[in-house]
Formats: sequence, C-alpha cells, structure tokens
Amino acid sequence: MAVCAAMAALPAAAQDIAGDWIDGERHRVRIFAGAVPDAAPGTVTAFVEMSMDRGWKTYWKNPGTAGGIPPEFKFDASKNVAKAEVLYPVPTVMSDKAGDVIGYREWAIFPVRITPADARAPVDLIVTANYGICEKLCVPAETVLSLTIPPGPLPDAGADAARAYANVPRTGAELKPGDPVGLKVERTADAPGLIRLMARFPGNAAVAAMFLAVPDGRYLPLPVRGAAEGETIAFDVAFQNPEDLKALKGATVTVVMVGEKGQSEDRFVID
Repeated sequence: MAVCAAMAALPAAAQDIAGDWIDGERHRVRIFAGAVPDAAPGTVTAFVEMSMDRGWKTYWKNPGTAGGIPPEFKFDASKNVAKAEVLYPVPTVMSDKAGDVIGYREWAIFPVRITPADARAPVDLIVTANYGICEKLCVPAETVLSLTIPPGPLPDAGADAARAYANVPRTGAELKPGDPVGLKVERTADAPGLIRLMARFPGNAAVAAMFLAVPDGRYLPLPVRGAAEGETIAFDVAFQNPEDLKALKGATVTVVMVGEKGQSEDRFVID
C-alpha cells in the first residue's frame, strides 16, 4: 500500500500531458504541458506546437508586407483558467517576390502562460486556434485543442519547449542582462509618415532587429536599422502614406527588440 501511495504522488510523465497531433492542410498541430526554467510563479505552461510541410510557414502577430493571417487563440471554453496568455517567440523575416513575411518557417512552438483559478484543481484547457499557413498562398486554418493539466509539479517540458520559452521577449522584472532596453520614440513635423525608435542593444549592432505589432493585427512597416552610436541603435518606421500613420493615432504599439545577447518587449502609444 505504501508503494502505491508513493507512486501516486509522482508527477505524470511528460508524454502523458500531451494531446494527439491533429492533421491539417500541409501541417499538424498538438498541445502539451510541462515545466520550463524561469516560468512565472503561480502559473502553469502549456505549448501549442505546429509542424508544417517543407517550405511552409505561419505568421507572427504582424504578418508583414506580404500580408497574411495573424494567429488568434481563444480559451473561452476552458475550465479553472483565471488567465491565459499566449507568448510569441522572436520571429524571423522571410522575403520573396510578394514582400516580407514575419513568422516561423516549418515549425513553431507558442508557449501559453496559464494562471489557474484554483491551483489545487486540474486545468481543463480548450484552445480554439485560428491562423494561417502559407507557401506562396495563404491557407486559413482553425483547430480546437484540448488538454487536462493536473495540479502540482509538472514534468520537464523538454528542450524544444524550453528553447521556445527562453526566446520569448522579456519585460519588467523578467528582463535579463543583455536584453535591449531604453526605448525612445521620436517624431518630427517635417516627416509626418516617419517614426524613429531608439534603444540600447548590448553586443553586435549588426544583428539588432525590431518588430512592431498592434492588438488588432493591422499592418505596421518593418523597422529599418539605421545609425548606431555605441550600443544605441536607431530604427526608422516609414509609412509610404502618412494617412496610414494618422489612422493609427491612439493605438498601443508593442515593440519587440532583438539583440545579440537577448530580447525584450516595450510599448508606446502613437500620438
């Protein structure tokens, strides 16, 4: 009896906290859960994993100049979930004749930071994911994923999940030495379609990058790296039509800053 009780107290094996792969057009999706380093206290972490055919890709929050479908995740049908936040690892820029695509090629893992309403009870997670995948044309997709996450310590989520979580931009108390910091925003009356963003990027300036997004997924130009003064680098966000920038007045912009030694996230409001 004592042996049985001890076995029951052990956390479930990692492969037991995973849903089946669901096949879709040119891709498949699953959900799993597990522990990763630096996870926020009082939360559990699930992961939406997507595997795509060779040459296919999916989108970040701002899909880029080529257009596309930003991902959307809904958790309305979940139980024992006080809050669920999808975290986006740093994307890449993929360019072709149609323009720039911001996203993930052939494979992606999106961590989901969950705050249970009751930490002593299981989390019944139901995720409705709407997204697009593309090669030359964009294909819309919708997948419903479900997973029950038991209370208590979870097994290690694995190296791929830990890598995806570590590649999420950090902010506030999560910032680490080497993450870009000190975002400044400049506007000038003689350039009504231009926003200049500056920040400090420790390390090699040649690898510094920025990505922008607004909550409703509207298009924002890709920031272009400009002059550097020490570790401070300027990026220009140029709207071809100044009226497009005027239409964004009052919007809160998420700025993802990527450097050689880390990545961070900040925000500003377009005035």
